[in-house]
Parts: sequence; structure tokens; C-alpha cells
Amino acid sequence: MIDEEGQTVPTASNNILFSVEGPGEIVATDNRDPTSFTPFPSRDREAFNGLALVIIRGIPNKAREIKVRIESESLNATTVNVQSLDELLSIRIKKGAQ
Repeated sequence: MIDEEGQTVPTASNNILFSVEGPGEIVATDNRDPTSFTPFPSRDREAFNGLALVIIRGIPNKAREIKVRIESESLNATTVNVQSLDELLSIRIKKGAQ
């Protein structure tokens, strides 16, 4: 969680909901809290010391942009666009092929 100046808010513990649009899926979420019993595959996670993590897996042979939406009550939702790796790897292989 960051404030208006882009600084991490270490006291933030907001519940965060993650969702994915496109050829990807949520594999896990985490927040580095050793006392948390939230299962890793959960789509929502409380921030711990202002931090939370989502791990996304691209669907094989469906490489393209994946949109990750992050929502939390009383905060503005945001979307992050991620390019799946399969497509990037195939571009590099084609460029290097002779």
C-alpha cells in the first residue's frame, strides 16, 4: 500500500482482492505475515506492513497480455497489465534462429 507520495504505508493492513482477466490465473497470494492462516491460493489477502503479493501463471500457448486487478475497500482500484512470458520467449527464440 502506498500513499499519495508513493511511499509504502507500513501500518496498512487493508484486505486486498486480486482478480485476473486474460490468459492467466492466480497461483498464490502472500503478505510475509508468519502468523497468517490464509491459504496461499486465496484471491484475497490482508496487507502486512503495507505489503501483499500475488503470483500469476500464464496459460500455456495462450501468451499475451494479462490484466491483474487489485481492489481494496475505501481505496481506488488499480489494474496492472502483465505480458505473459511464453510470447516473450518465442520472440527471443525467433530473433536468434538462423
